[in-house]
Amino acid sequence: MRYKNHKLRHELKYSISYRDYWELRTRAMAFMRHDEHGNDGKYFIRSLYLDDILLSNYNQKMDGWNRRRKYRIRIYDLNRDVIKFEIKDKYDSYIAKESSLISYDECQSLISGDFGFVSDMIFDNSDGGRQKALRMGYIDFAGKILFPQVVVDYDREVFICDEGNVRMTFDMNLRAGQGSGDMFDPLLPTVSAYEPGQLILEVKYDDYLPNYIKHMLRPLGRWQSSQSKYAMCCLAQANYLGKDVY
Repeated sequence: MRYKNHKLRHELKYSISYRDYWELRTRAMAFMRHDEHGNDGKYFIRSLYLDDILLSNYNQKMDGWNRRRKYRIRIYDLNRDVIKFEIKDKYDSYIAKESSLISYDECQSLISGDFGFVSDMIFDNSDGGRQKALRMGYIDFAGKILFPQVVVDYDREVFICDEGNVRMTFDMNLRAGQGSGDMFDPLLPTVSAYEPGQLILEVKYDDYLPNYIKHMLRPLGRWQSSQSKYAMCCLAQANYLGKDVY
């Protein structure tokens, strides 16, 4: 499904216990496979979310807007070789994501609010039009002043299924970064941002969800959630610092 030239995917979220996790993981092992990245499909994710001075993205989420956009820079296992600038759009129960690989120097430029290298890229078309996320970001940044808001850390385990292009992720140990905000700092202080003993299950798929996965998820219906990791980490950061999120 497409909307405004964006490929849309369904996204389901659940807040589950570790007991649920072990049961679901065992069942997923029977008909899904681990993502080829990481160690047995497990890796560490760190994202730096960007927002404007009014915290529009955060407030739109808290106010229940059905259509909104988030900006983030994402790394895996603190590796500087794979850095992504991503834009994630929410359309009711659908999501669309655009992602561009960037260098460490380009990452630092974006963090400082300098999109000049993207302007050069667009002018000479040196990317051949491929870096869509950066191009979209450049247009958005022209009308907004975006700055780093919060670092979001968690450990992820991923299962995938070709039928329906399903991606099932278990996100554990959600934490909000504190202090300097240097997303490449392995010693960056963090504070817990989620309920003890709980983790987040996300299921993303294209046009349909196979029946055997529907059956596996059916008992979790009452635990379905719309919580945002970004919003939860903003709250955790504010509570830790003893201030309000505006």
